Amino acid sequence: MNISVGKKHFLRINTWDDIYKMSGYTDSLDPKKEKLKQVINKYELPNKGRCGLSNCRTPHNIGCIVETESGRLTNLGNVCGKKYFGENFTSLSNKLSKEIDYANKIENIKLAKLNIAENYRKLNEIEADWKKIESVYRAIKSEGLDGLYDKLEQMKYSKSSIIAIQRRATKSEIELEEVRTGKDVQNPFYISDNLGDLKGLNYLTDRIKIKAIILNNKITLNRLNDFDENKTTLKELSKMIKENEKLDDSVREAHSIIADGFKLFSADNMRQFTPLISSKRHRKLKRFLNCCFES
Repeated sequence: MNISVGKKHFLRINTWDDIYKMSGYTDSLDPKKEKLKQVINKYELPNKGRCGLSNCRTPHNIGCIVETESGRLTNLGNVCGKKYFGENFTSLSNKLSKEIDYANKIENIKLAKLNIAENYRKLNEIEADWKKIESVYRAIKSEGLDGLYDKLEQMKYSKSSIIAIQRRATKSEIELEEVRTGKDVQNPFYISDNLGDLKGLNYLTDRIKIKAIILNNKITLNRLNDFDENKTTLKELSKMIKENEKLDDSVREAHSIIADGFKLFSADNMRQFTPLISSKRHRKLKRFLNCCFES
C-alpha cells in the first residue's frame, strides 16, 4: 500500500528498492549526529526490511522516510522514530498524516467527478423504471380491482407474503379439527388455504423512498460538479466524500427496490390472486395482467 508525500508530490513506494534508490538515502544514519528536518513519506510493505538507524536495524514493514538537516534520508519505524527524535518526530509525522489525508481526499473527489455522468444515467434509469412500475400499480384501481388493491395493502401491513383464501370447512375437516383440539367446533368453521407466496412485497413499503433518493442524489451530484477540491478545507472535503458515499449506497438500495417492484408486478406473480377475484372481474384481471411485466 502506498501512502507517501514528499517535496510536494506523491512518491509511490511498492518495494524496499524504491526506498534504497532515493537520492540521499543511507541505511546507517546515526541519530546522535543528525537533526530531524521532516518526515517525507510513509509506507506499508508486504515484507520486512531493516531500520536505517545505525543503532537500531530492527526489521519492520510499516514505517516512514525521514530527512535530516544534512539532507540525508533514511527509513525507520514509528517506535524508534519517537525514541530517537522525540516529540519533534511525532509532530512531523502527524503533520504528514494530515497532508496525506488531505491529498487522498482530493483524489477521491476527482475520481467521484469522473463518475458524475454515469451516476446521472443510473438515476434516470431508476426513475424510468420506477414510473413503469407505478403505472402498473395504478392500473389495479383503474381496472376496478379494488379487492386486489385492498389485499395488497393488507399484506403490506401484515408483512406476510402468503396469499391465502378463507373457505368453509368440509365435514371431514371439522371432524379432524375436533379430534385435534378435543372440543366441539362451532359451525360455520372456516379454514385458510394457501394459494402461493408473493414475491417482491417489500416494494409496497419501500416505494416511497425512490422519489427522495432521486431528488437527493441529483442535488448531491450538482454539488459535486460545482465543488472546487483545490480551494477547500479538510472538513468540507470530508463532508463531500461522505455525501458521495451515501449516494452510492442509496443507488444500490434503489436498484434493490426497483427489482422488487418488477418481481411484484410480474404477470405470473399477480396471477396467483386469480382465485380471490370474482369471476365477474376476470376480464378486468386479464386486462390488468396484460399491463404486468413478463417474468
